[in-house]
Amino acid sequence: MVGTFSTTDPDVGDTFTYAFCGGTDDASFQINGGNLQSAAVFDFEVKNSYSICVRSTDSGTLSTTKTLTISVNNVIDTATFADVPMTGFAWLQIETIYAAGITSGCTTSPLNYCPDSSVTRAQMAVFLLKGVHGSSYVPPAVNGNTGFTDVATDYWAAPWIKQLAAEGITSGCGDGNYCPDATVTRAQMSIFLLKAKNGSGFVPPAVGSSTGFADVATNYWAAPFIKQLVTDGITSGCGGGNYCPDSDVTRAQMAVFLVRTFNLP
Repeated sequence: MVGTFSTTDPDVGDTFTYAFCGGTDDASFQINGGNLQSAAVFDFEVKNSYSICVRSTDSGTLSTTKTLTISVNNVIDTATFADVPMTGFAWLQIETIYAAGITSGCTTSPLNYCPDSSVTRAQMAVFLLKGVHGSSYVPPAVNGNTGFTDVATDYWAAPWIKQLAAEGITSGCGDGNYCPDATVTRAQMSIFLLKAKNGSGFVPPAVGSSTGFADVATNYWAAPFIKQLVTDGITSGCGGGNYCPDSDVTRAQMAVFLVRTFNLP
């Protein structure tokens, strides 16, 4: 299983079929309903990027095509973090953000990632800015103030928090505060991710008649961002047709979000 196709159409409730349309590497894959599956044994050392063309056709026979790039990940023989086994949830994504220099874990001896811990707003500032600018990025010095009354200039993440605000990705948690040690919910994360990906001025399309989730009403404050996060393929929710907007984001989930948002190899 490589992935699942989805198509956005103004006709609510329309159905779609998918077929190859002459891509360079179409023969290495197969389409089963709305699923893309492998039809070959891949070897990262031989070839690690494949190009396919897929046609989506709706029930009225209107169609559109898209060229997609499928990347093959290198097999890692051992787990980097003592608390993230190779069989654990998000192991590959956690390894990916470690290799990309976005995280160095939560402890060094032993080297742990703390996958089940909730992401704090301070940690999120570092994750997002490294996702946007790369592993070698260092934010400007704080100098006189951070811009937030609850973030001292010598706080460990002060430069990252100030820069996150400077780039318009956040304006804090209210009343001149940033709430650096507060946890980040899945609703809040949808906004942080999409603004980091698309810029501070990004405004998602209107929700329309449905968000796609039973627990997210169309008038929920983050509904447009949540629906767009799904459209962009960054999440499919928390299961059972729900999104769990008020649940905290774990560090394991954050790894998945980062890999998908910034297309990390």
